[in-house]
Amino acid sequence: MNKLILILVLVGLASTMKIDDFRDLWSAWKTQHKKSYDADEDLMRFATLVQNYEKVQKLNAQHKSAKFALNKFSDLTREEFAVMLGSRASEAPNKKFLRARAVVDVAVGDVDNGVLPKSIDWRKKGAITPVKDQGRCGSCWTFGATGILESFYFINNGKLLSFSEQQLMDCETEHSSGCKTGYTSHAITYVAQNGIQLETDYPYTAKNGTCQFDQTKAIKVNGRYTFITALSSDSLKAALVNSPVSVLIQADEDTFQHYKSGVLTKDCGAKLDHSVLLVGYQEIDGQEAYIVKNSWGPTWGQEGYIYLGTDEAENGGKGVCGILSQPMIITV
Repeated sequence: MNKLILILVLVGLASTMKIDDFRDLWSAWKTQHKKSYDADEDLMRFATLVQNYEKVQKLNAQHKSAKFALNKFSDLTREEFAVMLGSRASEAPNKKFLRARAVVDVAVGDVDNGVLPKSIDWRKKGAITPVKDQGRCGSCWTFGATGILESFYFINNGKLLSFSEQQLMDCETEHSSGCKTGYTSHAITYVAQNGIQLETDYPYTAKNGTCQFDQTKAIKVNGRYTFITALSSDSLKAALVNSPVSVLIQADEDTFQHYKSGVLTKDCGAKLDHSVLLVGYQEIDGQEAYIVKNSWGPTWGQEGYIYLGTDEAENGGKGVCGILSQPMIITV
């Protein structure tokens, strides 16, 4: 983009602060996030941050239950931000697979006494590892897989282990493409067939590599995955009584890029592009919300988590950000 155009963009957007104030903000942001650029890119990123600042102000005016702020992604345009996501648009690679997939019907009646708990939080049960960071690599599908595998192993063995995303990136290449997106379901199937190493034995690099799998260090975790009843908030909450749930959502919207805290209830679509772990639900300031563990590090959002409203009417029945579309659990 021409430098003059960039300057005009900055002047045009700087309605709430003076340009000098924006420059101070830009300098402080770069220091906080340890970023540096050459002169041309610095101007471009500066313009992007100003645009994102204006977006944050509008989002905060439009949403009552959620808060938004500049963060480590504030030098990225929405298009650039979307590139770092990493799940296929659907967990079904083709229509034949979609028709043949196993689905377990889950209902409130399956819960003890037929009554859902007021809240569930698997973090409090010790079943959830600390928030991880996929970096600027489209590997969310691996984090979606390790998250549910870790909790499944804890529930069945009483021990919380951190599993290797890098092994999945390097070795599950039949259906997935490392940093260029992949399928959480196929990652889980791969682990069922081969086992998985610990994070400490096969550490994450945020880039594609060659498979270095060591069978002698592999841990047997699971048998297979199973989809559960879709498009039902009650069914999803009932499933959460027994274990965390792997879900796909749409996360390439401004509301996700700039999310800081509170409950997000709208404006995030249902075009699935991101794999995350659902660890429970609870009421926050009178608003019921799903507790979602993300893979963008603990500085993003609410200590690495986002809270999504449980209204199943949103997005034509697919729920907030499409969270009700394809819930998945692990089975023995």
